Amino acid sequence: MNRFIFIILISLFTLGSAKSHGLDYSIPYDREITNPDKRNQRSELVAFAKTFLGTSYKSRQYCSNGFDCSGFVQYVYQHFDINLSRTSTDMAKQGRRRTKPIEGDLVFFSSGRRIQHVGIVTHTDKRGIHIIHSTSSRGIIEECIQESQYWRPKYAFAKDVILSKR
Repeated sequence: MNRFIFIILISLFTLGSAKSHGLDYSIPYDREITNPDKRNQRSELVAFAKTFLGTSYKSRQYCSNGFDCSGFVQYVYQHFDINLSRTSTDMAKQGRRRTKPIEGDLVFFSSGRRIQHVGIVTHTDKRGIHIIHSTSSRGIIEECIQESQYWRPKYAFAKDVILSKR
């Protein structure tokens, strides 16, 4: 019993000492282990998004028979009670940046300084980041950013809006 209390006291002292000296042993956000419920929600979100593959693009639309890019993303996330802004520019202001996106994260694209497009990460592999998004030319599709001559140079950043939801 005394040995157990001693170990706890040493642990508390060591943790307090490390923090008081400015040392931070927290896990970087990109390596954070998401809890199983959030991991499952990410898979369900992507599976739901994939049910819309082939749906046509409709400018400034937000309905199950046609979407623009941000309308599609907003519709999918809203299905899981995650409220996002209506435009990709405003969505880009939500959540936390992630250097290595994972399933369910948002990816943003720009031409110059302004965000103009958004998609949902379906998965990543050695080929790159795979997303599902609504394109004006082909409707809702899934593709790899790094294999797209059009989207690769426009990639701006990724954000997590699932874990940052409180």
